Amino acid sequence: MDNVSFGYGEKRILNSVSFAIVKDQVIAIVGESGSGKSTLMNILAGLFLPDSGLITLDGINMKEIDRNHFQKKIGYITQEPVIFDDTIYNNVSFWDKDTDENRKKCKEALNKASVLEFVESLENKEDSRLGNNGVMVSGGQKQRISIARELYKGIDLLLMDEATSALDSETELGIQENIDKLRGQVTIIIIAHRLSTIKNADRILLLKDGEIQASGDFEELEKHSIGFKKMVALQGF
Repeated sequence: MDNVSFGYGEKRILNSVSFAIVKDQVIAIVGESGSGKSTLMNILAGLFLPDSGLITLDGINMKEIDRNHFQKKIGYITQEPVIFDDTIYNNVSFWDKDTDENRKKCKEALNKASVLEFVESLENKEDSRLGNNGVMVSGGQKQRISIARELYKGIDLLLMDEATSALDSETELGIQENIDKLRGQVTIIIIAHRLSTIKNADRILLLKDGEIQASGDFEELEKHSIGFKKMVALQGF
């Protein structure tokens, strides 16, 4: 991403944003509400085109890449993971044909998402029903199942928008574990509201007023960024 800017009408949301993403790294985006995090994520997902600047993928201009093909290689975990009142298999496979090959693929996705052990402990395993909005499982397990759904599709890039609402400690720890265990399997970009979930990110981008104010790993930003230090202090680190 090179010198990318974006706005709605006269309102500028992103200003000359530049950074590179290395394959299979974990990139976290942090910043105050209204700093441009969600807009940046939507541009990375190919949902918005920038007003100016250049986005390339393996050296190819994004404007020259088939957007439908690109988006099939992207998984997007929203703030509230979507869970259907159906079996784990159907939640992960999105009602894909029930074959031995797809069952194996489902188990592989569940394993990568660190939830296979839990599923195997259930009486009906992946044929267990999750209930309305996943009432039968915890918040952390819901997120892992939604991650497994994206991994089932064979994605290369996983976008995660962490919930702004209060999380229980099990769910918060689960998010951090999910990110750490997926490291090296897919490229992960996460909008983070809790710094505890991204302590091990390869790089953190601190956005302020649509610009990258600072960039580095957790330790680097804690040492050199006043804005990041304030965030750390506010969250009680």
